Amino acid sequence: MGIATLVVSSMFGRVPGLAVCGPSGGAGPVIAFELVRTAEQVLALFGSEPCTSTLIAAQREALWLDLLGFIPAYAAFLALGAFALRRSGLLLALVTMSVFLAAGTFDELEGLVMFRILGAMPGSDAMYQALFWTVRPKFALLGAGEILLAALLWRGPLLAKIASGLLLAGGLASLYFLFNDPHAPAMMKAHSYAWGALLVVALIGVVRPDFVTRETPAA
Repeated sequence: MGIATLVVSSMFGRVPGLAVCGPSGGAGPVIAFELVRTAEQVLALFGSEPCTSTLIAAQREALWLDLLGFIPAYAAFLALGAFALRRSGLLLALVTMSVFLAAGTFDELEGLVMFRILGAMPGSDAMYQALFWTVRPKFALLGAGEILLAALLWRGPLLAKIASGLLLAGGLASLYFLFNDPHAPAMMKAHSYAWGALLVVALIGVVRPDFVTRETPAA
């Protein structure tokens, strides 16, 4: 599922017209849309015609890709990654799985809200409240889940401990930017680095599981 996540994520860059029409605060078009709080902000982001119509169509295509491809792929990848580390602590692994599945659920709900906004541009205050309370918890849960994965990996051999440090750094950095500057590209880069570390560990673990987890549960 990690490879599937990587492949689907690369497809967002191929969506025609997926480029902001106005100020985005440094965030990409999808993240900038997720972070809007008011009708004024969304109108500024979508700019004027002909860019507006092009971006609306592109955002719809990206949302379908997100809902049907990216979210299921990354939620499964992260949750299964936690399950694969259950020897390091079953309860912690189950909690981590639940955190990632909750993040995926919030992400799916977020997509539905964004579809509503696109269909009723510029949208209502209630829609932006709903967007806030799906987007922020999603990112917070992803950051927290990465930290929990780091705790699971830390209980393993040396390679797992190295990956643990990368996941911990990614989780902490993503949470820092979420609460201080969510538009900064560094927030999404922190997630991507953490997921990349997990993917490398997963690929190595397929061949040499003893490099990733211990043979017996940690005390």
